[in-house]
This record gives sequence, structure tokens and C-alpha cells, in this order.
Amino acid sequence: MPTPSHSLVSRVTEDANGLFPSPFSVNPLPDHLGNTLLPVAIMGLFSFMSTFGLLCFITHRMIAWKKYYRTFPGYNQYLLLIYNLLLADFQQSIAFLLSFHWISKNAILAPTAACFIQGWMVQVGDVGSGIWVLAIGLHTWYSVTGRKLGYFAFTSCIVSIWIFILVLAVIGPISHKSTYFVSTGAWCWINENYRLERVLLHYMWILLAQFGTVVIYTIVFFYLRRHANQVEPASRSPSSRKIGRAARSMVFYPIAYVAFSLPLPAGRLALWSGREVSLNYFCATATLMTSCGLVDTILYTLTRRVLVTEIGDGSLGTAESVGDNRVMMSSGMRMQRRRGDDPSDSTEEIFGIVKTQRFEVTGEPVTEETFDVVKTRVEIKGKST
Repeated sequence: MPTPSHSLVSRVTEDANGLFPSPFSVNPLPDHLGNTLLPVAIMGLFSFMSTFGLLCFITHRMIAWKKYYRTFPGYNQYLLLIYNLLLADFQQSIAFLLSFHWISKNAILAPTAACFIQGWMVQVGDVGSGIWVLAIGLHTWYSVTGRKLGYFAFTSCIVSIWIFILVLAVIGPISHKSTYFVSTGAWCWINENYRLERVLLHYMWILLAQFGTVVIYTIVFFYLRRHANQVEPASRSPSSRKIGRAARSMVFYPIAYVAFSLPLPAGRLALWSGREVSLNYFCATATLMTSCGLVDTILYTLTRRVLVTEIGDGSLGTAESVGDNRVMMSSGMRMQRRRGDDPSDSTEEIFGIVKTQRFEVTGEPVTEETFDVVKTRVEIKGKST
């Protein structure tokens, strides 16, 4: 008995135009599908424009950084992680932006260049977004626990992640050639006959990223809350207030990602279990998923100051805590910002680049003489540097 892929290949030549027959091509679109695809395409357009605009802005600032900043912003690891997340969102938005093409053609045709591009972008964008959100979560945990990844190791991780994402994307087309990306009802994606590839190369990594992200951010959230609660309210330093703001802000990323990306794979899994799921449901959930680019752009705009400036500078977990009872409460490093004349033109203000000065800490009560000695040491060290 021939395999599904052999059966499909043998039927390619049945069409005089070299196109796959139904259901691997849809020609013409059902009466309702064109209208149902329109919100998907519109949201893809919004995400495309927002991610493209933000990527252009960040790229320009990195290339021409000397015009705007005193230090190269590309050294900020959180900025680079968010930049790569936006790259994945951008590719995902391109995939669903191609819905305009199918609406104008009144058909979804395979094998065609448009079908291959859409299937490829869905694969890279969906998996990439999940993995980069998970990477941001892992980096957040690594940072708030007081550790720091070296720049070479960090950039090596970025390259390795993209290689991994691309390997997952190329396995299918290499193995199954033109029969891999075909119409799946409302857009082009992995052939229904290749369910194992759908699970191993796509859904497994999305679900792993969703589950892992929720677990990591839950741990980080309670870690930050516990860390903040160790300091009495009357004696909280700027560092502890940063921790509180970060704990409140960072939960929006996993909530948004899971809320907008989970319904679509959940529908596919329900379909495989034998339940009937309509194309309207898939189009509605695709609209949610492709909005991730727009949502991430908005979240970055709203939380950049807290997440990039305050977590990305490594200041969490450090101490500058001298309470009103004049007893040193913890040990660590005092983070002192170097600000320019215009805060809006300051690298430190925008990207959280800070200068650190270490000082010795004891558990003894702090007297006026102790403050004078510490202040003198810091001033002398500052002059020497």
C-alpha cells in the first residue's frame, strides 16, 4: 500500500496546471472563507507594520549609536533578546499577511511560491516566537538570581537558537519536497499526512515553550516577591522598589504569549482527537496568534523602562540598603547611574547601562563616622578611576 506522500506525489500530475488537487489546494475559496480570512490578514498587517517599525528603529539606533548614546546599546542582553523575539514575530506576521494574496486569488494553491513562503514563515515564526519567549524567561531567571552570562557565550546562544529554529524548518521540505507545505484549509502549512512532523517539528516546541515560560515566570515572580518582602517597607531602598516594579510588569509577557498563542494548537489537538473544529475557529485563533507581534511591540514600549533598564542592568539582587534604623540590611554593590545633561539622550536612561562601585559591608550598626568613611572611600576610588 503506498504511503500518503507517495499517493500525493502521484496525483500532482493530475492537474494540467501542475497544482495539487483538493484538499491540498482550495480553488475556489468557499463563500464564507474570504470574509473569515480578512481579519487574519488585517491583524497580520498591523503586526507586520509594528514589528517592522520597531526593528528599524532599534537597528538604526544600533548602527548610528554614536549619534545618540555614549555606549554601544548592543551590549544590553535584554535588548538583543527582545530584538530577536521581534524578528520571529515579524516572520509570523508575514505568513498571515499573505492571506491577502489568497483572498485576491480566491484560491489557496499548492505547490506555489506563495504557499511555500507562507508555510515556511508559519513554521519559523510560530516556533521562533515561543523559543525566544522561553529564552527571555531563562535569561530573566539567570539575571535575577545574581548571575551573568558572558557576552561571547550570550551571542553564541543567540546564533545556536536560530540555527535550531532553521533546522526544524528545513527538515520537512528536504524530506518531502513540494508536498510538505500545502493548503490546510485556510492557509498553507505542513501537510495533514505528515502528522508526526507537525508534532515533532512544530507543536511540541510551542507547547514546551508555553509550559516552560509559565513555570519560569511563576518561579521568578515569587522569587522577586520573596526578595522584596525581606526588606521592611519603611527601609526599602531603590533596589527593592525596582524588584517590586519588575515583579508586577514582567508577568504580562507570559500571560500575553500563552493567551494569544495557545488556542490555535489547542484546536489542532482537538481536531486530531476526533472533535469537529470549524475553519471559523482556526481563523479566529490565527488572528489572535498573529497579533503577538503587535502585542509584543506594545508591551516592549510600556515595560521597556522596567524590564530592560532595571532587570537588564543586573541591578536586581544588589544592595544599597541602609534603612531608617541606620543598620546595613544587605551586602552587594551600589549601582550609580551616569546620566547625561538630557535624560532622553542618555544611553543609561534608555538601555540601562550603569557604572558600578563596590564597597565593603558589615553587619555592624552604621554611625555618622561610618558614613563619612564609606563616602570618603567612594570619592577617592571615583577620582582614581
